[in-house]
Formats: sequence, C-alpha cells, structure tokens
Amino acid sequence: MENKPLILELESLFSALSDYTRLEIVLLLLEREASVQEISLSLNKSQSLISHHLACLRNCGVVEVKKRGKNSIYSVTNDVKAILDQAISHVSKHSKQILACDIVKEDIKEREERDLMRSL
Repeated sequence: MENKPLILELESLFSALSDYTRLEIVLLLLEREASVQEISLSLNKSQSLISHHLACLRNCGVVEVKKRGKNSIYSVTNDVKAILDQAISHVSKHSKQILACDIVKEDIKEREERDLMRSL
C-alpha cells in the first residue's frame, strides 16, 4: 500500500494527541504559552509527568519551546493550532455522534484499563 508510511505517521500524531493528559496540556497551551511549572500548577500534576508528556508532544511537532531567561516556555505550533481549531469545530457540530460511537467508547475503555494497570 502506497499510503502506509503516511498512515503510520498520522496514526502516531493522533496517538500523541489521544492521551488525556497530553490533550489537557495542548488545550491549555492553545489559550496561552506556559512553562512546565505553570502547566503543572494549572493541571495539578507533577512537573516530571508534564515534562514527560511535553517531550512526546515536542518530538511529534505538536508543541515548540523557546527560552525566556532560565525558563522554557511551551506553545502549540501554528500547524497544529489550525488542525485543532478544525477539530474543535468538528466536535462542536458532531459531539452526539462522536460520544455515541461504540467503537470509540471501547477504545477509551481499553486505554483507561491499560493506564490503570500501568499505574499499579
């Protein structure tokens, strides 16, 4: 299949965005730029957890970082802002259908169970 590399790359991008904590981070960064410390305080999560997720988001090109003095300040890349603006618009129009999808519900349930097992 000619599109296999593209499919794998898109799957990886959407996987990076499908994690609950990473989505929380991205949505916060859509509102404003922030440091690890600010994100940690806003989301009430440890700085090490936030740093871990930011590394993933950075590696996937979802967020970028710039230095401001001694602090690293994170923001969502312009390309991803455009994608997320479209996604948010889509969700606002189709939320009932999305939330009613049994396949998605099962995927979320499996992910939550997997995350629970990892945390034990």
